[in-house]
Amino acid sequence: MQQSQRERYKDIVDRFVQLARANLDKPTRIPDLSRAIGVEPRQLRRACQAILGMTPVSHLHTLRLSEVRRTLSTPDGAAATITEVASRFGFHELGRFAAAYRSAFGEQPSETRQRTLSDSGTLSGSN
Repeated sequence: MQQSQRERYKDIVDRFVQLARANLDKPTRIPDLSRAIGVEPRQLRRACQAILGMTPVSHLHTLRLSEVRRTLSTPDGAAATITEVASRFGFHELGRFAAAYRSAFGEQPSETRQRTLSDSGTLSGSN
């Protein structure tokens, strides 16, 4: 890939990531994100594949999982149920969410939440 193409792709990905992070708690579709940053979905896919090594959908999924973990790692976030936090970031199939979370972080969401509650001295509630 030529340097100018790589720079263009990097710019596209940077804009995509910035917009995606700003909207993690909102339902977003790749065509909508593409339109908002001024590129076609196919071009966004190529740019993400070249720069991130994954599709925009996969990266968005990764960002959302990371935000769930970050939220569960704070006392305020851990005070909510895992279902509430997962749903806030677009995960509605909780079995798949838990499997993806375990795969990404090596522990169940409940373990992250429980550790946060224990560390903060808050009594653990139910899921």
